Amino acid sequence: MKTKRLKEELDAFNAENKKLKITLGTLVVMGWCVFLIIIATFTQLDFSHYILGSLNPSDASFLKLKHYAYIPQVPVILFIAALIGKRFGITVVLIYIILGLTFFPIFALGGGLGYIFEYNFGYILAYIPAIFIVSFTLKDKFNYATIAKASILGVLTIHIVGVFYLILMAIIHRDPFSQVSGWIVMQSGVKMIYDLIFGYLAILFSKPVKQLLWLSMG
Repeated sequence: MKTKRLKEELDAFNAENKKLKITLGTLVVMGWCVFLIIIATFTQLDFSHYILGSLNPSDASFLKLKHYAYIPQVPVILFIAALIGKRFGITVVLIYIILGLTFFPIFALGGGLGYIFEYNFGYILAYIPAIFIVSFTLKDKFNYATIAKASILGVLTIHIVGVFYLILMAIIHRDPFSQVSGWIVMQSGVKMIYDLIFGYLAILFSKPVKQLLWLSMG
């Protein structure tokens, strides 16, 4: 009977999180999610892959080996959205932002109220609408096509909001366009491809983790 009850509760524990109450278990999961974002902020994954260096196949520089350092914040945000839904997910992001702006240097370049004027702060703010969009997309179906749609929308939301905020800060500081374009390429260039790939895998991975967490709380 308990297994049946847990299964029914698990079915209700979807991305929309309808009528879920804040319990000790959900508070623990939310705290774990905040910690997960912090860990992702200071985690660097190094990749090496080839890119096109020339359009001429006979050219010696046709393929160039590219080394890329990847910070997996975006996949973690998509994972949280799929794991605990929009209500708890947005709360987790707000806690992370409040902690970073007031008490602890948990952002990539530190913390404090002055971080609002950092060029990359828009990407952090974009986590809030991304959580909502991913959760809303996944609320009815959790299949490969919907996961792909959710990851694309979530990644695009984060990068579009992030780029607009970066441009706004550049206008305020009167930075030259060449410098701004370089920042945009660095923040939203190749990184978007990695975000899409790992974001998709993160959402896919959320389902077994959700089942494990729910059963452990039951």
